[in-house]
Amino acid sequence: MNYLINTIEIALFIILPLVLFYQRSSWNYKNYILNILLLYFIWYLTYALLHELCHMLGVWMTGKKILNFQLIPHIWKGDFKTGYINYNFNSDSKDFFIIIMPYARDIIFLLIGIIILKKKIIKNSFVIGLILILLILSPLYDIIDNYSAFLFGALNDFNALKMTTNNFISNFVGISFSLIGIIITLLILSHFPDFFGL
Repeated sequence: MNYLINTIEIALFIILPLVLFYQRSSWNYKNYILNILLLYFIWYLTYALLHELCHMLGVWMTGKKILNFQLIPHIWKGDFKTGYINYNFNSDSKDFFIIIMPYARDIIFLLIGIIILKKKIIKNSFVIGLILILLILSPLYDIIDNYSAFLFGALNDFNALKMTTNNFISNFVGISFSLIGIIITLLILSHFPDFFGL
């Protein structure tokens, strides 16, 4: 069931927005199909890496000790999703900071992405797609995927966030960050091509 939900999320929050974005453009179909495939591959390689590096940075900044880590899925072992940072978790305020780091980065990336795209200085279809995938769609997916997994009972970041604070804070962060991501993404997609000067 988890893989089905994850596949639906990838389709809805990564592939579909990219397809809609490129279909509404004046760019050639043959060019943007290749862009979509390449951008998906770039997203897949960077998604877990950026998320786990944020946790790792948080551990380093708080002075806690990393016990074990995996920054990217080990595809060669049949693991297509797992990345993790194991450290001396104590449910304290330092842990709150460590847990929230990737999601704070997601919000910062979303804001940087919308600022760059609104400047209308980039005209290259691949570069605009790269900005869209790394600064808009990947952060949106990161928040929604992890929060929805928590709602379905997964022991993940939002569960650890609940342990460091309470259920209300964990849900508040999940809902508010998800809404910010959805609003920014819809704003960009609904104002295309105005955002890009095309």
